[in-house]
Amino acid sequence: MSKSNQAKILDHSDTIRILAENPGNTALKLQLISLKDGSKKEIPFDPAFTVGSVCSMELKDVDIDNTAYRFVSGENTFVDPYAMKISGDEKWGHFQPVGRFTDGDNGNKPAKCKSRRFSDIILYHLHVRGFTKHKSSGVINRGTFEGIVEKIPYLRKLGINAVELMPPYDFNEIIETKEPVDQEEALKPSSANNKSGKRLNYWGFTEGNYFVPKNSFSAKGDGIASFKDMVDKLHKEDIEVLVDLYFEPNLIPRYVTDVMRHWVLEYGVDGFGLFGAEIPAKDILRDPYLTDTKLIFESVVDPDAINYIDEKRRDRVSILNYDFLFDNRRFLKSDADMLSRFAKHLLEEPERYGLINFMAAFNTMTMNDMVSFDRKHNEDNGEDNTDGTDSNYSWNCGMEGKSRRKAVISLRDRQIKNAFTYLLLSRGTPRIFMGDEFRNSQKGNNNPYCLDNTVTWLDWGDLDKNSGTFEFVSKLISVRKANPIFRYSLNEKEGRFPETSFHGEMAWKALFYDYFRHIGVMYSGKALYYCAFNMHWQEERLALPKPDKKGDWTVVMNTNEDKTKPVIENGILNCPARSVIILKAG
Repeated sequence: MSKSNQAKILDHSDTIRILAENPGNTALKLQLISLKDGSKKEIPFDPAFTVGSVCSMELKDVDIDNTAYRFVSGENTFVDPYAMKISGDEKWGHFQPVGRFTDGDNGNKPAKCKSRRFSDIILYHLHVRGFTKHKSSGVINRGTFEGIVEKIPYLRKLGINAVELMPPYDFNEIIETKEPVDQEEALKPSSANNKSGKRLNYWGFTEGNYFVPKNSFSAKGDGIASFKDMVDKLHKEDIEVLVDLYFEPNLIPRYVTDVMRHWVLEYGVDGFGLFGAEIPAKDILRDPYLTDTKLIFESVVDPDAINYIDEKRRDRVSILNYDFLFDNRRFLKSDADMLSRFAKHLLEEPERYGLINFMAAFNTMTMNDMVSFDRKHNEDNGEDNTDGTDSNYSWNCGMEGKSRRKAVISLRDRQIKNAFTYLLLSRGTPRIFMGDEFRNSQKGNNNPYCLDNTVTWLDWGDLDKNSGTFEFVSKLISVRKANPIFRYSLNEKEGRFPETSFHGEMAWKALFYDYFRHIGVMYSGKALYYCAFNMHWQEERLALPKPDKKGDWTVVMNTNEDKTKPVIENGILNCPARSVIILKAG
């Protein structure tokens, strides 16, 4: 969207005052569209009521219930970028939006929700459509905001207290192709193309009508009402709501903050994931309406903007920690010289902002696929497997793709559980990508941006098949929630032990040689925990400090549950290959 395409609609009783910035050199017109018969009427803006490039007019006696509008500049038509209501996008795959006049009454505001510090939330990243669109989801309103509401009991059972929605605003999911698609290719059931020569932007990371939720994500075609109801019900269950916004470069910063303010004030959201090449971080951070709003930036903001992150805001501003994903995936598959990086990420707490830690995302392999494929498989995207990153840091555990070998299946299950211990025992904010907790697969596709099918729709049948993984993750979340020491430094000492300490084959003496792949980490808070990480392909010995008066060490969780119980002899833990064991004193 051009930065000049800005307009505001202000309703005054029976008079509607319209302000619009002319995007070009030709005369600007207002186009009124009858929703009864489709007839159109164009009204030129009077140059006498133009200041600079901002045009204005007043309309009287408009039937706002049956009238839509757009702007016309030369041969181009465009929707008001400040439109607070949209029609023409009620059906997924059909995008012909027009603005709608409103009387200022957009329904009740959602209930408020308890605001937590970033490190106290378990963030669940989902796509509105893909989360419940599959027939196995068991919901009535599949692929909608209402479908998310139906899954609230599931989210609570898992332990989620915050959801992050991939773009829920009114984006255009249709990508026009320059040349017609070959008919034979278009008829392939898994093709990203359809017969009309169009492709899908399934993810939604593109420009759009930013002020309104997407109507096709609503079971009743009313995105505003459905989104508000979803937020209200999630908040009443103490689940925060964050939304992803993508902004094209060169947008006026005021426009960006206006959009964000609207989602906070009108829709009651608790935070944003901000994507795009030129996010105006400084303007966002100093906006007084957004002081209590959670903000996730893709990368570290510029030093000038960081100055606006004070002590209060440090718990509400975070950065996506891609290094966590890259380094820990390499540690998981036993790459050399990764132990020190793993240990760093486990306790990493930047002074001025928080970190969003993750092991999978919408633009990577899922956690199941990172242990099932050595290479990406993006053939269905229609780009000859050239799209998506080649740096997946994945390992197939001995066989590419699906396997019936018990050893491979067992190892993959253990590796996923190992990865979840990295994520949920690390300081910062853990972000789970939808379905990873029950081993959802995208068939090795690490960039399914254009696929609206079973590749990107969660198959909830996997929940029954992999219930053990789900239960493991849910229990691990409970352990994290019950022990703040896993989430952040308490800056206090419990008894004679430091808050955190590293241990090797000798207690209190960890070694970080490039060929070492095992380490023990002890956490001393209200309880005393020892986490043994062994990513070597053979059993390793780790020494346990004497727990003093807290009692003997007992096993709380073990990613290698299909093996015999861990052996502890004379203060030494024999940790099986590629395993994580969590011990508690007492």
